[in-house]
Amino acid sequence: MRIYFSILFILIVHFLQAQVGINTQSAYANTLLHIDAKGNTSGTTNSSDDVVIDASGNIGIGTLLPKAKVDIVKDGTASLMRIEDGKQAANKVLVSDNSGNASWVSMPSTMGVTYNLTNLKATYGSTYTLVRAIPVSTPGFYQVVIRWWGKSSGVNGNRSTAAMFALSTSANASNNWTADQTNQKDVYEKYIYMDAALETFCFALPLSAKVTTEAYLKVYIRVSVGGSWLVGDNPDPSNSNWQPSIVVYRI
Repeated sequence: MRIYFSILFILIVHFLQAQVGINTQSAYANTLLHIDAKGNTSGTTNSSDDVVIDASGNIGIGTLLPKAKVDIVKDGTASLMRIEDGKQAANKVLVSDNSGNASWVSMPSTMGVTYNLTNLKATYGSTYTLVRAIPVSTPGFYQVVIRWWGKSSGVNGNRSTAAMFALSTSANASNNWTADQTNQKDVYEKYIYMDAALETFCFALPLSAKVTTEAYLKVYIRVSVGGSWLVGDNPDPSNSNWQPSIVVYRI
């Protein structure tokens, strides 16, 4: 009886360590499982219909030598992969959530909208001034590019002026920094060096935010160094090229 169980144990261990081939007389080397759907594989030829799991745990579909955890090699005109989750349609893109669950969604459409700014004055001090409330109709990630052109009424002892730009999301278009500060998504402080007050300066500054259910993106400014920032005081006030502007992109 002891001899019987010893032989049985040896046989079980042997088969557990052996290669498994389905529809093939000999599994390909270094594979634990080799399925040859058409039964026509010889060496590495005619392997487009084969499925293997190698000794590293890699899965190969259409290849006997997978180089990743899942390695799929397309053959002919058949689609490489098909996922049907009820949301599939032409021109959809596959995205994942925080847990890695994938689903089809509509391809994001880029929105490039330009808003010109006129007659804006941001006073030096602790007050945040609303530059623009930008309506958004679709949730997603947005980039707001501020293209500034203006002047400062004063500079500090180092001949500098600076302003804080903040981007928040909001349910309304009102100028209410106290409420919108809690939804601040991005902030940047821009320093400008000038020889004297009222010199013209320009720069471009990108800010970004994720919009979920809010209806507006709001750009605020607070002058932190120097004097008040002014716009619209230029040789041609009617020319939008001499005015600050905001460009909004959905990305």
